[in-house]
Amino acid sequence: MGIESMMNNDNSITVMTKLYGYIAENAHSSRFSVTLNKLYKENGMDAIMIPMNIRSDDVAFTISQMRNSKLNGAIIGSEYQEEALSLVDEASDEADQNGYCDCIMIREGKLIGDLIMPNALERYADRDDFHDEIAMRSMCHYFYDLTTGERR
Repeated sequence: MGIESMMNNDNSITVMTKLYGYIAENAHSSRFSVTLNKLYKENGMDAIMIPMNIRSDDVAFTISQMRNSKLNGAIIGSEYQEEALSLVDEASDEADQNGYCDCIMIREGKLIGDLIMPNALERYADRDDFHDEIAMRSMCHYFYDLTTGERR
């Protein structure tokens, strides 16, 4: 996967580009970033999901430093979701009740943890074009909605 598959319509990142991370041990081997970036590009959004291969001994540092980074948020790989919940400043009721978060958004310098996969599946599970990889595609579309203000 070349860098061009991770760019916006102009194949460039500007100061206006919304940056999101996909934090997982093997983030580059997942199609999540490519699928989400395709959604952003097809819809003319100046946003990009960057796959971040993070080792387990670096995840706490990486997440804790997100509030000081250029990232607007991140999706957290399943292997780090429980630990991520313990690192956020605030969490949704769903994340607290379930003991993990799969999404962190940065709002006014605070890390806000949320659990979006159940809502993603509920919203997109009946789409005919998602019969393969329904969880990954549902999460991509839901995160797209969340990051573009189309979340209902």
